[in-house]
Amino acid sequence: MPSDPAETLDPEDILWFSYDWCSLPWSPWIPFSADRHAFHEIPNEPGLFRIREVGTDYLMYIGETKRPLRQRLHDLIIELSRAEQMPWSEPHAEAPALWAYQKERQPVPERETNILDSAPPKKTSGLHEDEVTPGGAEATIPEPCGYECSATSLDASLGGRKGMESFLLYQYRQEYGSSPLCNFGRFHPRYRKSTNKKENKRGGKLDTDQKDNPAGFPSITPLEVVGTPGDPDWMGLEWAGYQPLSAESLEGVAPGAGLYLLADAGSQEIVYIGQSADVAQRLRDHCRRSWDERTLTFSYQIIGQSVLPHNLRELENDLIGNFFQQNKKAPAFQFRTSR
Repeated sequence: MPSDPAETLDPEDILWFSYDWCSLPWSPWIPFSADRHAFHEIPNEPGLFRIREVGTDYLMYIGETKRPLRQRLHDLIIELSRAEQMPWSEPHAEAPALWAYQKERQPVPERETNILDSAPPKKTSGLHEDEVTPGGAEATIPEPCGYECSATSLDASLGGRKGMESFLLYQYRQEYGSSPLCNFGRFHPRYRKSTNKKENKRGGKLDTDQKDNPAGFPSITPLEVVGTPGDPDWMGLEWAGYQPLSAESLEGVAPGAGLYLLADAGSQEIVYIGQSADVAQRLRDHCRRSWDERTLTFSYQIIGQSVLPHNLRELENDLIGNFFQQNKKAPAFQFRTSR
């Protein structure tokens, strides 16, 4: 449950708030209501960022950007401050969810469902009206909800930056027992999400007679840290034996939602980690790709016939994050199609 907002929290008392979390040099926590001078504590290079709400012990969002962090976060603050309607889901994927929680001001993080029956996780222990943009233009902006941000620059490729983002999300789930409220498509249960501007479907609060948004259902329990990538019990799962990635081999894949691994047939190194509501169909789609002319094998685990999308993404990220932790890189094909 959220802490008492009146209680002052020392970032150094909470692992994921600390200035050296995951051995990275994080900036101080800067309120979204900070003036220009304070906001210059945010690095002006590409990297990673985290967002929290004042007076709570959890994170709202962890993200990465190829843009200068200071500009990326400034643009998000402007978008949240000026939006009378829920923002579009582009260019800032987290903006609609942050906006919805900002409207309610009562985020309720939960550490709940465990559909894999794994062991329970271990828990360790707005802009001022005279704000000036980094470019120097003054803006008159109402103060938004009490969010704060902290960032760290990271000189890395797209795969390295997104791999580190996955590792941070994985580490946070291991330490806190749940995901940030606005990652993996999670959303406020009483709001529907805006699409992108091209699709032109604006989100907003649900009517009282409408059911909760399933994206607001609880986070799934983090996977158990077991073994190494490719082991039959890696991360506490029961992986099917590796088979050639071919139409013939896929005939035996059971229906349902789940997780899968693609590995190089020669080196046996995992080159891609995925999830799908229909694993068999997704693997058939992968059969039609060239994969740089490599011969691949696959393994999988079916979780169930119906699993919430954000829960599948959480489990997929647990695998990617652990792979990154053990190999100091993401799987070779993991982020090749990412922007």
